Amino acid sequence: MRVLLVNDLALEGGGGAEVYLQRLAEGLEAAGDTVALFAGEVQHRGPAKVLDLWDPWARRALERDARRFRPDVVHHHNVVRELSAAVLGAPTGIASVLTVHDVRLAPAPGRRPASARDVAFLAKDAFDRHVARRRVDAVTAVSATLAARLRSFGFPDVAHVPAFAPAPAGPLSPPGDDVCFAGRLERGKGVLVLAAAFARISDRHPEARLVLAGEGPCRPDLEALGARLGPGRVQLLGQLGASEVSAVLARARVAVAPSLDPEGAGLTPIEAALAGRPSIVSDDPALREPLDRSGGGLVVAAGDVEALAAALDRILGDRALAAALGRAGRDGALRHHTTEAAVAATHAAYGRALQRAGRRAA
Repeated sequence: MRVLLVNDLALEGGGGAEVYLQRLAEGLEAAGDTVALFAGEVQHRGPAKVLDLWDPWARRALERDARRFRPDVVHHHNVVRELSAAVLGAPTGIASVLTVHDVRLAPAPGRRPASARDVAFLAKDAFDRHVARRRVDAVTAVSATLAARLRSFGFPDVAHVPAFAPAPAGPLSPPGDDVCFAGRLERGKGVLVLAAAFARISDRHPEARLVLAGEGPCRPDLEALGARLGPGRVQLLGQLGASEVSAVLARARVAVAPSLDPEGAGLTPIEAALAGRPSIVSDDPALREPLDRSGGGLVVAAGDVEALAAALDRILGDRALAAALGRAGRDGALRHHTTEAAVAATHAAYGRALQRAGRRAA
């Protein structure tokens, strides 16, 4: 099968969606598909940001690349920030699939706008959702929680294709003493809550380090914590590649995903589980989903410093517990979150899209 993968951002240096996309491309190629990428081709800056709503030039560029590549399926990912909803369903007559990675198209219940800017974003999300429902042949979501939300917003054919990662080759590394976070260093990701929790228990676990992979506006606060706790206690690794993040998690005692904002899925807990490491996550439904299934970690209330500190204290102080949670998480991840499982589910979505496109053309 010939598959054209489409994304707003280039894959190099991107976030979780771009890591997912790179791994999916590699998995599809390993399964015998021919894959091309249309990613990072368009950036709207200054007054051109108005084209985030609708960019006919991005659609034409995608159609031009598709004519050259001749795909059987066009597989959209995060496209509504730069390419805009205009590219959905392009080119006409080709089966199209949309993978939803975040909550833009399916916001959590009860979300209320706090400003005129929020009202504008919600209106754009509603417009994008309307276009996607009309123009896409099949939809997949990276968590069951997100899939259910999309169905509640009227998407008729939504499959759950779980977030995934390659299983480590060879024997697993022995656990270290690191508390690891991987993601953007910003308040919404809960990184300052994690920093405060680690500070509370750092004296009880002098061998433990807080290891953070990523960049963002909270870096100065984290550097200040490192200066306060002493040399080596807080490690700021900067932006790492996907394989480097996997290596960091493989050396950890525990991975933490303490997000305050709603998430589409959590890649860090899945990667940690495949390496045999437990996770602590906030009680966001999509984040806790793999832990609820496997029992591979602990769940705490989002933003609760005391609860997160207690969970860290428990895992750092009990190696047997950490090992047991890690084994449970790995068993679950090997059943549900491997590259092979994701490729098989993606191929099934392609099949449904091809059938629907065929009926439409008949």
